[in-house]
Amino acid sequence: MKSVSRNTEGTSRILLFSALLGMALCSRAALADDFEEAQKARLADQDSKAARLYTKACNAGNDKACHQLAQQYEHAEGIPRDRKRAATLYEKACNQGNGESCKALGGLHKYGEGVKKDARKSQQLFTRANALFAKSCNSGEGEACYHLGFSYQRGDGVRENMKQALQLFEKSCDQGHGEACRRLGKLHEEDNIVIEDRKKAFDYYKKGCERNDGHSCLSVGLFYFGGKWVPQDFTQAELYMQKGCKLASEANMCQQGND
Repeated sequence: MKSVSRNTEGTSRILLFSALLGMALCSRAALADDFEEAQKARLADQDSKAARLYTKACNAGNDKACHQLAQQYEHAEGIPRDRKRAATLYEKACNQGNGESCKALGGLHKYGEGVKKDARKSQQLFTRANALFAKSCNSGEGEACYHLGFSYQRGDGVRENMKQALQLFEKSCDQGHGEACRRLGKLHEEDNIVIEDRKKAFDYYKKGCERNDGHSCLSVGLFYFGGKWVPQDFTQAELYMQKGCKLASEANMCQQGND
């Protein structure tokens, strides 16, 4: 009888564990679904809908959702501007290990927007963010390399070092982050930080477009349209501009082109 009792008890534990595991997996799936649906809503310019979905995902523990919702509150995108609320959400995500939120919160403290102006705390948050970026960058996350490079370019939480910034942008671009490719293109096209090289800028923009950065595609289209640094090609210009408008949701530019 004892053997039967033990077997029954063991079976009950297995069933309980399976049930709890199933609930956890379902919860994670729902959390991911809310965040992904929110992302789709943002791309479709349905910012109010996105805010509702980000709120659900954030309340369930998704740090990326908290960060996105904070950005909407900070910039009044689909919801009324509330920098104090944004700061609270950035802090929540930062405490969950979200480097972008740590950096954003540092920016709010730097300028005293929604929180008390505090230069020391701002630098502490920038330093914390950079440590998170560095860890993720070393693990192969291109976006983290981009954010760390931007910190070196601006001197946020680190000593300003443009050489280091360029190396990180290159690494990020090579790892598939289109925005980093665009940053390199912009630096070579019009900034005084590096030697101006429009042909190199064009190549970086093309890389960015290949990595689905809409603004990079628009820049490639403008290069082809102008015909000054690459052979003029209106067909290519139109193709790249159309792709850029679609990816970047540059509604005004696209509408003007269709008028």
